[in-house]
Amino acid sequence: MNNAIIRFDHVTVTYGAIQALQDVSLEVEKGMIVALIGANGAGKTTLLNALTGVVPVKEGHIYLRDEDITGMKSHLISQRKVAHVPEGRRIFAELSVEDNLRVGAYNLYKDKARIKQLMEMNYELFPILAERSKQLGGTLSGGEQQMLAIARGLMSEPEIVLLDEPSLGIAPIIVEKIFEFIVKINQMGKTIFLVEQNANLALETASYVYVLETGRVTNHNTSEVLLKDDSIRKAYLGL
Repeated sequence: MNNAIIRFDHVTVTYGAIQALQDVSLEVEKGMIVALIGANGAGKTTLLNALTGVVPVKEGHIYLRDEDITGMKSHLISQRKVAHVPEGRRIFAELSVEDNLRVGAYNLYKDKARIKQLMEMNYELFPILAERSKQLGGTLSGGEQQMLAIARGLMSEPEIVLLDEPSLGIAPIIVEKIFEFIVKINQMGKTIFLVEQNANLALETASYVYVLETGRVTNHNTSEVLLKDDSIRKAYLGL
């Protein structure tokens, strides 16, 4: 890839004596959906947390649009048009859908007209949120909360959207819908870096996929190639 918007260069992350990521190198090309798949505990969330400055990098470097962001504070990384939709959704249960979205636009708080436009865009993208706009976030279903978490991320006008396990704990029929939304968001010009345990969905949705096993990248290629790879089919697709 020669148009990398995100680049990991031999990154190692440790928790005490445990190596959570070991010598990880990967690239996310601008405008693409790139997925990271792997079993539970492989280090997928740690990788996103390293990218967003939540956990420190022990060795190696992380670049965002060729800027070295290794060791940079999380709020400064988010100001560089990066939205992180964390695992477990983490919406504000006591706030309405509308207020959750407003929180997502904190960086635009002076521009009320733009916030209104972004709200309308999200309601168009996720019509169910428009219907539920006055409902408290905590009263939504798991799938609706996931849509709200993604919409809240989009309120900051990001160029890059980091999605951590968007299918987790959601009914299969709703998961399909959420992945349709992810494709639509990509078509709006956003780069998507998708961390997903559901390898089938990830391989169907992303154009390029990395495989993470016990903190190491063990395979990477286009989804088309990996779908035909016997080791991937056996380990992740149950075929």
